[in-house]
Amino acid sequence: MSDTDNTTLSQDIAFDLLSNARRRFVLRQLQEESDPVELGDLAGALAAKENGVPVDELTAQQRKRTYVSLYQTHIPKMVEAGVIEYDRDAGTVSSTDHVDELASYFYSTPEMPPWALAYGAVAVLGIAVYLLIALIDPAFINAVHVGLFFFIVFVVLSLMHYQYVNRVHGNDGLVPVDEE
Repeated sequence: MSDTDNTTLSQDIAFDLLSNARRRFVLRQLQEESDPVELGDLAGALAAKENGVPVDELTAQQRKRTYVSLYQTHIPKMVEAGVIEYDRDAGTVSSTDHVDELASYFYSTPEMPPWALAYGAVAVLGIAVYLLIALIDPAFINAVHVGLFFFIVFVVLSLMHYQYVNRVHGNDGLVPVDEE
């Protein structure tokens, strides 16, 4: 698969790539950066995470072990799949559009409340009350006020719907790392 290929990844390739914590870490780091990331910086961040120490406290052995693993195994595998691009001359790694595709395996659309039903119920009730008032013509209720009331109810319902959708889909699109 070339890096210009616009096809989707097969599930086998996606699951294989995502089966390794180090690859997930690299993918997440690349998602959070808009610019290419140096392989040495990725290896340092990963080694620090795996060893539970700050990057500046890593031993040369810890850093080298992680770097070699990324350089020889994980980066070539992700490049071959077309998920990342590796510039050997600059020593930098960058993501392709396939990273977001891989992230989609980690979130699902939760069952949504029946928003259409709520909107429909408010509309039907509003029309029924409006028609009832228009037919009865009571002196104490103005049909315009009823229409305004149901308009406000629609606005409030829409705002609730908007807030719900933003809360539910707040973290979508990121490759998770082990502690999430």
